[in-house]
Amino acid sequence: MQVVQNQIGSMGQAMIVQMNEQAQHLIQAISNSCLDILGQQEGIFIKQNFELFEAITGFETPNVYKVYAANDQGKKKKQKALFKCKEKSSTCARICLPGNTRPFEMKINNYGCKDFQPTMAKMFLKDEKRVIFKFKREYQCTCLCFNRPRLEVLYVENDENRKLGTIVNPWYFCNIGCHILDINDNLKYVVEASCCQTYFWCRCPCNSCNKVEFLIKVPNGEVVAHLVKKGKDCCKNMVGDADNFRLIFPKGASKEDKALLMAVTLMMDYMYFEDKGGAQASIGPA
Repeated sequence: MQVVQNQIGSMGQAMIVQMNEQAQHLIQAISNSCLDILGQQEGIFIKQNFELFEAITGFETPNVYKVYAANDQGKKKKQKALFKCKEKSSTCARICLPGNTRPFEMKINNYGCKDFQPTMAKMFLKDEKRVIFKFKREYQCTCLCFNRPRLEVLYVENDENRKLGTIVNPWYFCNIGCHILDINDNLKYVVEASCCQTYFWCRCPCNSCNKVEFLIKVPNGEVVAHLVKKGKDCCKNMVGDADNFRLIFPKGASKEDKALLMAVTLMMDYMYFEDKGGAQASIGPA
């Protein structure tokens, strides 16, 4: 009888181990498929969720973004969102620090990639296990060109964080922008916008006054793609500050490069557009 019980116990343990292995393989397959799906896109459309509670009370809430597939013109495709990006930060940091300095961890899960995933995925995955990317920024006391803000871009693989690169916000006297560094801290792209655009000097609710265009350049200065920040027009602009970004990927960009470009878009929002004062308050020494 004891022998039978031992055999049943061993079989049960073996089944548990096998199920855990299958779940890990499934998680990894989903993670890889989401990175591949991002790599297949010509562009992405990023929309920040409008928080009614924040608009009414003025109490800063964690930012939430949804990332949609877009065509080569930056127009959103009629599909569900690919990813959901949710900020993790302390209440104290959100209340006491402006968006361009507060520390946070942005978790990006496979919100809409489930449309491309096996049906069995939902049986094994909780929200935490569905995280594909993590964008981490620590608090840094910066002055002019010293100790500039940095955003670390991580890819979650086998429950481990693999670094893809870093986003650095250099000091600009007038213009705004960020640098994208690869895993070895070599300059990959420069993303910057001129401060001569109408948005920075006139906040009328017209189309041109609610648009900022960034140029995406390689280190030799060649422009290879564009990033456009667009606000709402007319009366809609008075309701909230939940804007959108249209990112067109450079030709031949790898899936890792596209993940870094998605990260730099969110970094731009925090550095220059997060606070209600808008980018007008961000021009000049920071």
